Amino acid sequence: MPRPPRYQVGDVGSAYPGTPVAPTPRTAPLPRRDPAAPPQRAAPRPPWRRRATRLAALALAVMAVVATTAAAGRHAAATDLRVARAAQVGPPAWPGPVTLLRGLLAGPPTVVLQVGHLDAADAPDELAALRTRTGASAGGVDEVAVNAAVADALAARLRADGVRVRIVGTTVPPNLRATLALALHADGVQDANRRGYKSAHAIPTRTRRDPWLLASIDAAYLDAAPMPHDAVNVSPAMTRYYAFAHDRFRHALHPGTAAVIVEMGYLTHPADRAWLAAPDRPAAALHDGVTRYLAAVARWHPALAWRAGGPTSFGGVP
Repeated sequence: MPRPPRYQVGDVGSAYPGTPVAPTPRTAPLPRRDPAAPPQRAAPRPPWRRRATRLAALALAVMAVVATTAAAGRHAAATDLRVARAAQVGPPAWPGPVTLLRGLLAGPPTVVLQVGHLDAADAPDELAALRTRTGASAGGVDEVAVNAAVADALAARLRADGVRVRIVGTTVPPNLRATLALALHADGVQDANRRGYKSAHAIPTRTRRDPWLLASIDAAYLDAAPMPHDAVNVSPAMTRYYAFAHDRFRHALHPGTAAVIVEMGYLTHPADRAWLAAPDRPAAALHDGVTRYLAAVARWHPALAWRAGGPTSFGGVP
C-alpha cells in the first residue's frame, strides 16, 4: 500500500490525508551560522555617546535627590507651622483632607503609655539597676500609683477618640513600635519649694517628630496645669532615658517612634501633689497635647473615631 503524501503545516489537504493533493514545495531552510566563524557584534557606540548617557543619568539622579530633599524640607517647615498653631489655638475642629485620607488608609494610630516604675522589680538583667528604683513618695502618695491612675484615665480618653493604646511598665518590649509614646512620671526632691512640670525627648533626637511631640505636649499641659515650667531642671536621666535608648538597650522603643518623658509635677510640693491627686486633670491635659500633635502631623483627629469602630484596644490591653 503506497504511503500517503506528507504535507507541511498549512498545506491544502493536510487535514485530509487521503486526499490526493500535491503538497506545496518546502520553503528554503534558514541559513545557519558557521560555528567556526567569529560572533558578530554590534558596532560599538561612540565614546562621546557613552559619556553623554552617563552624564544624563547622573544629572537625573542629582535632580531626584534635590527634589526629594526640597520636598522633605517644605513638609517639615509646614509641619512646624501647624505644630506652632496647634500650640496656640489647639487642634482644629475638623480633620483636614490629608488627615482624613491618612486616617482612612492607615487606620487609627497607636499610642504607648509607659507607667514609670511599674513592676520595676521584674526588669531584665540589662536594666537591673532599675529594680530598686520604685519612684518618689510624699504626703502618703506613691509615684507609681499616680502614674498608673493618669495612664488609665488618659487611655480611656484616647480610646474614645478611636486611638489604639498600649500600657507598659518599666520593661518596654524590645523594639516596640508605635505612632508615639509617653513615659509618665512624677518627681520628688528634698527641696519642698521646688515645683513645676518638665519634659524631654532624647538628645540627640531619634526622629524629627520628637520636637513636634514635645512642643504639643508642653503647650497643652502648661495651659491646663497650675504650675510653672521647670525646664531648667531637666536632667540627663531624662534626655538619655533608657526606654528611648535603642542604641544602648534591647528593651527600648523603635527609633522611629516619637517619644517624650513627662514629669507631671512634684509630689514633694503640696500644690503639685494636689493637682496630681485628681488623675483626670493631668490626663485631660496630656490628651489635649496628643490630640494637637496627631492633628498637626496630619495623622488622626477625634472626628475619625467612627473609622476605628469606637473605643479600641491593642496588645491585650482592655
